[in-house]
Amino acid sequence: MKRIMKKNQIIITALAIMIAVAGYLNYSGTKLEEAVVQSAVSEEQVLMENGVSTADAASSEDVTDTPGEAVLTSLTGTSVAAEAKLTREQLRAQNKETLMEVINNESIAQEQKQNAIDSITSLTENAEREAAAELLLDAKGFEGSVVSITDGSVDVVINMAEITDAQRAQIEDIVKRKTEISGENIVITPVSGE
Repeated sequence: MKRIMKKNQIIITALAIMIAVAGYLNYSGTKLEEAVVQSAVSEEQVLMENGVSTADAASSEDVTDTPGEAVLTSLTGTSVAAEAKLTREQLRAQNKETLMEVINNESIAQEQKQNAIDSITSLTENAEREAAAELLLDAKGFEGSVVSITDGSVDVVINMAEITDAQRAQIEDIVKRKTEISGENIVITPVSGE
């Protein structure tokens, strides 16, 4: 019995670490998005210098077994937002799969299963709030925005080079209403997708 309990504690600890890492990766995603934009610009410059158009390069890419990878090779303009959303959803799916394994494991205590259920519920609620905020931001003209909720704070990446104070206030209002998180915990970052 003690061996099973120790094994369960190790599993729960590993899951907690994975969730923390996922949260950190989600939180630090804005830095990753900037690196992706710089990488995409560099790749396009190399292709243009060698006389290859980006459309030709995208059509000559090898087809892979990774879902979404082929789509990302041909995106322009909103590629940062699309990649960030795809990465976020893939990470979320992995976390849910891991938590479902805990829930379906019969050797794990009921309390630990309940913690996993609560984590899934929290992930789902955050996903719904992020989607609602992104949808309303798109409707208000802030197309290609990415909203990311992590530990009571919200990161908003807007697909614009610069935003005015009025636009910032409008974005903050939308995000506050849809995520139910106060303004001091909202970080708005404009990023040019060009």
